[in-house]
Amino acid sequence: MTTSNPSIDLALPLRPHIFDSRAEARQLQLTLATPLPPVCLVHGLAAIEPKEQMLRFWGKPGAYRQEGVGRLLWERPKSALGALVVDCNEPLAIVKARWPDCERCAARADARVKKLIAYYVSSLIPLFVGGALMLARPSAFAWILCAAGVGLVLLAVTLGPAVFARADRYLEAALAPDASSVTVRAHPDFARSWAGQEQR
Repeated sequence: MTTSNPSIDLALPLRPHIFDSRAEARQLQLTLATPLPPVCLVHGLAAIEPKEQMLRFWGKPGAYRQEGVGRLLWERPKSALGALVVDCNEPLAIVKARWPDCERCAARADARVKKLIAYYVSSLIPLFVGGALMLARPSAFAWILCAAGVGLVLLAVTLGPAVFARADRYLEAALAPDASSVTVRAHPDFARSWAGQEQR
């Protein structure tokens, strides 16, 4: 997006859609009321494929707020631990839908995954080197390297999501007080396609 082609606040209507039967009764489960045109919301380019994403909102009924980076951090270990974790602060509303992704979005997602893999692999190198030294010739240096490696791995697991969590948010959105619509920052080309679709 450029300053000459600013994004537009666009309200997309929602409807109830139960996709998790185990969710709390107070949690709103929503989806888009009408399909989106095959145009990327962010870049305004032709979409290559729809991508399922969830927008989560906390707060209280009538005053919803979108998830922050801290909450995104919690979603990762929570998903990994699954049923072992009981979250006492589940989101009040979730909008689950298939959003149009363009080539730029797909390339950015691929680059983010590669960076995350490189981040974790590099944190394992000291541990592997220390382990190899311990097998070849145990020494104080090898012990220190192993301990440092374990520390780096734990640090990577802890900080890795923090480094990449902000980029994991699909788009900025605001949920209407009555949860009847979600307002997103959309590219003008998407807004025009949406308006044309609604007029048909």
